[in-house]
Amino acid sequence: MPPLRLQHLHLPSLFPIHFPPYSLASKLQTLLRRQHLNHKDSPSDGPPPPPTLISFTPLPIYTLGRRQSSPLSPSEIARLSQPLTYQTTTLPVTTSHSPRGGLTTYHGPGQVVLWPVLDIHSKHHKTFTVRCYSRLLESTTIATLEKMFGIKAFTTDDPGVWVNHTSHLNPLDQEECKIAALGVHLRRHISGLGTAINIGMPGTDVLDEKVNPWKRIVACGIEGKSVTSVREQLPRGQILRGTEEVADHWGGELARRIEVEGVEKISGGRVIELLEEAMARSEEGEEGEKRREGEYIDEVRKGLGGWVKESLDRGV
Repeated sequence: MPPLRLQHLHLPSLFPIHFPPYSLASKLQTLLRRQHLNHKDSPSDGPPPPPTLISFTPLPIYTLGRRQSSPLSPSEIARLSQPLTYQTTTLPVTTSHSPRGGLTTYHGPGQVVLWPVLDIHSKHHKTFTVRCYSRLLESTTIATLEKMFGIKAFTTDDPGVWVNHTSHLNPLDQEECKIAALGVHLRRHISGLGTAINIGMPGTDVLDEKVNPWKRIVACGIEGKSVTSVREQLPRGQILRGTEEVADHWGGELARRIEVEGVEKISGGRVIELLEEAMARSEEGEEGEKRREGEYIDEVRKGLGGWVKESLDRGV
């Protein structure tokens, strides 16, 4: 039997506007989780699916967690749905419900989302309790931030990964800011969702909610706390790594911690096949959403000819 490796499915961002829709990544995650669940139901049919990491930077979206007990008012939805100016491009913004805990958070350009799909009780790699799995995501993120950027991050009583942020305007003004969000959903011990690291998002000093999506919400419902990014924590002039490079490093850290033999990067052609299968197996989504998903797949297929370019490589 060949050594077990973490499979890494990266959904590329095509500059300047073709980011993978969050809904499409969710459908891909559902497909992979179903493969694990099917194996649990019929383990004699063959070896289990390998642990997999989905990484991507989505079109702008606000997701509402299970603690969002009351629906948003029309005025709140209208505010969240205002277009977002990203660099020199105006992008549409959507809202969606998420099976994670917590309240409202944001995902979009300048961020890398990392979703491991694995059986935390598998006999083929290290096993975890629910609490230890959450700690695994946090420790993997903390190690990645330190090794790639020299950023000292930590955990608090609040979920996610945090840093001590010093204001550029007042060096004596320091506060704890969230640099990576955490959301976990388990179904029969098969993991869903994961973490999202803020790489090149607007800083705490940017107050205009037309360009800073965090100014439209209380992030994750935690009053009095701010959100920061890797860019804001680095010395001015230091080169920012691309989202795919961050995802590759994070995947390597995860593979080591779950005790498998490294990472296998899945080819672009195979990624397209899985995305198309995920769309075909799902009836969810409005027509506009399905259209955006199809357009993204078409652009990635064109990009396999050589012009796929990560947004962060252009300074996102």
